[in-house]
Amino acid sequence: MITENKINVDVKSNYTEQIRHKSTNFNSNLLRDSDINKQLMLWHNMQNELVNIASHEMKTPIQSILAYSELLLYKPYEVTTEYVEAIYRNALRLQKLSNNLLDITRIENHAFTLKNEIFDLNELISRTIQEFTRQIQVGVIENKDVTFLFSTKDSLYVWADKDRISQVISNLIDNALKFTQEGSITIETKSHDNMAMISVRDSGVGISSQIAPKLFSKFSTSEYNGTGLGLYISKAIIEKHGGRIWAENGIHKGATFLFEIPCITDLDLTHSRKHTVYF
Repeated sequence: MITENKINVDVKSNYTEQIRHKSTNFNSNLLRDSDINKQLMLWHNMQNELVNIASHEMKTPIQSILAYSELLLYKPYEVTTEYVEAIYRNALRLQKLSNNLLDITRIENHAFTLKNEIFDLNELISRTIQEFTRQIQVGVIENKDVTFLFSTKDSLYVWADKDRISQVISNLIDNALKFTQEGSITIETKSHDNMAMISVRDSGVGISSQIAPKLFSKFSTSEYNGTGLGLYISKAIIEKHGGRIWAENGIHKGATFLFEIPCITDLDLTHSRKHTVYF
């Protein structure tokens, strides 16, 4: 009788333990499924945001390209430089948007790549400024009475992805132009503690208190300017280089955007070949 009771107790104990184990596994599966659902929801929301941004931002340049192309097609005798400039300007706008959307996807999927090489940062900045100046002169960038100020005699070498750093500099200058109808945009470089610091200062309206806390967040922008992708992508690029990026308002007016990345103090020519970094 005692043996039978002991067996019954052991059976009940084992049964209870099995139920507890299954319950624990069930709860773990629920938590895991909940996390998966949250990730799927975040991905779904991001896709919706990208689609909304793309559809909204593409509409205007596409309509402009179609309208001016129709004029060129049916009234070739009235062709003016204005038509061609408008088509080119809007095509560039679409190209930039498509590249930004691709970059956002790569960042979110951790599929961004860096192709590092040694180059002179000051030379890159000079060429970027020349390109913006040319676009203003030929009317690709409209209605701007802006002077670029940049002067340097020394070279400043970095080990970085030249195209990506060029993209960041272009984004910052483009951002400065959006808020500076007239005045100046000053670009400065300096090195300290093995870091190269670049600043882009404008004489525009400055950074609003509403935008400032989320300035480098995805889709963060003012009501009337841009998609809010450029600064987010720039932040990802700089941080993957081991640097940082930030912004400050001027004392009286304007804003300054700054970033820093590691620089090369003792130029090692053995590393001058290109090298790809995946992250």
